[in-house]
Order: sequence, then C-alpha cells, then structure tokens
Amino acid sequence: MELRILAVDDERSMLALYSRMFPAGRYKLSLAGSVADALKLMESGTYDLLISDLLFPDGTGLELIRRFREQGAGRSILVTSSMPEEALVRLAKKEDLVRAFGRPFDLGGLLRVVERFAAV
Repeated sequence: MELRILAVDDERSMLALYSRMFPAGRYKLSLAGSVADALKLMESGTYDLLISDLLFPDGTGLELIRRFREQGAGRSILVTSSMPEEALVRLAKKEDLVRAFGRPFDLGGLLRVVERFAAV
C-alpha cells in the first residue's frame, strides 16, 4: 500500500526535494505551495501524513495541522522549519507532532521517520 503524503512548502526547491525523496510506487505524494492549495487538497482527498513548513504568505503550518486533524484527513504530522531547534522540540510536544525538523535537516533522518511511520 502506498503511503499518501501531503507536503506543503512555499519554496519550490523544497517541493522538488520531496518529489525526489518520495517516488511514486512507494508513496503517493501531493504537493502544495500555499496554505490555500493545501486546504483544497485536504478537502478533495485523504492523506496518511502531512509534512509542512510553518510559515507561509497566506497562513501558517499550524492552521494546516489543526485542519488536518479536524478533518480526520490523516494520522500524523511532520514539520520542517528554520526555527531554532529548541523551539521546534517544544512545538512538537505541544502539538503532539511525530517530529519537527529544523532546516537544514538530515534527509536520511526525515526518510527514516517516514519509513517507520509507514511500517506501522
């Protein structure tokens, strides 16, 4: 079974990176470059995993996280951000996130967390 992932980031380079990290066949990846685009995708489908940045020109990743949970759109959330690591750790605990990664992040670490999640 393919893991359905919604990856949201306003940087095209990050969306391109996610495309390379999560190839079709093993993952069903949807990409969004804004909060508005991500919300439209959540309304039209369900996802197992949300990977999101925190800051967008049209809103925040926290809005996405809350909406993701409200809609029952998926089971878990990973966040990437340029925030200081300690702030991300606090945020992850407060919001009950699987993991929060600071940027630049370890690609292998992100992939290992996603693969562990997929195995559950």
